[in-house]
Amino acid sequence: MIIRRVATGEFLINDKVFSKPAVASRVLKEFRELAVYGQEAAPIFAPLSPREVEILDNIAQGMTNKQVAYALSISEQTVKNHMSSILRKLSVNDRTQAVVYAMRQGWIRMPED
Repeated sequence: MIIRRVATGEFLINDKVFSKPAVASRVLKEFRELAVYGQEAAPIFAPLSPREVEILDNIAQGMTNKQVAYALSISEQTVKNHMSSILRKLSVNDRTQAVVYAMRQGWIRMPED
């Protein structure tokens, strides 16, 4: 029942939330900000850290893990660790799928030739 109400756009908030002025103010502020985006807005949530996006951007440029490590002044193992995290977070099987996913989401741009 509640899921159907939420799916129709109804906001269900426990009265206890509004009994605390600071919490109520924050919740209402967030709702107002979300309302500005409207239904047509693209998702604004990115599950990747800025560093992970930076690594994917370099991968999209055709760099190897070793080249990415050199460009970002980190170890190759750190790049590999970030890539494992990226693949897990995006539920993809390889770096190509991760790059395509990130491009479709608008997190990174098509490489410029």
